[in-house]
Amino acid sequence: MSKDKGVDSNRRAIIIGGAAAVAGIAAGIVIGGNAFPRTITQVQPEVTTVKQEETVTQTATATTTATATTTSPPTTSPVSVGFVRQKVANYSQLQVGTPVTANYMGYTVYIVRTGVPSVGGVGPNGDVVGYSAYCAHMGYILVYDPNTRCLLCPQHFSQYDATAGGMQVVGHPNQYLPQLILEYDESTGDVYAVGFNRLVYGTYNTAAQAPSPSMGES
Repeated sequence: MSKDKGVDSNRRAIIIGGAAAVAGIAAGIVIGGNAFPRTITQVQPEVTTVKQEETVTQTATATTTATATTTSPPTTSPVSVGFVRQKVANYSQLQVGTPVTANYMGYTVYIVRTGVPSVGGVGPNGDVVGYSAYCAHMGYILVYDPNTRCLLCPQHFSQYDATAGGMQVVGHPNQYLPQLILEYDESTGDVYAVGFNRLVYGTYNTAAQAPSPSMGES
């Protein structure tokens, strides 16, 4: 009986000691946990914000308004101020193909019956025309050719059609031959000149530069 009691006492001591040890370990864990708290550091990932700069290119469009300038061709007045009305021939004097030389305000002119209706022609058949006797190229005196009805320059062989308003046919001139503006008096047959339709060679104002005062009737 004493032997069993001794065993129980030892067991009891062991159990009590084990329990005390477990309790001590638990207490140590609790005390240690409180004394040395576990620190958890969370590392936040670094977020880098990239600011995108938007470049806007503005294209300026320049609008130019073009102003169209219209230049009208110069007009030639058929009769300039300063010319006079002057008798240059009578119809009875004129034979087809044979020019009459006359003087109008100091300028030598030809009065011609071409035999066919002509530009600027007067008289019963509209075939009486008058022209400056000076070539429009260099001012040489012209001659009339009845076969071609042209006024010819013997120096440089220029030709002007007497039936077509003095139009240049061949040669150097780049303009028509100056033509007389004529009037016809049916009652008397007189032919009058009242001016030139273009500048006579060598003049910039044919009326103002007339070599001499007009002669004849007005």
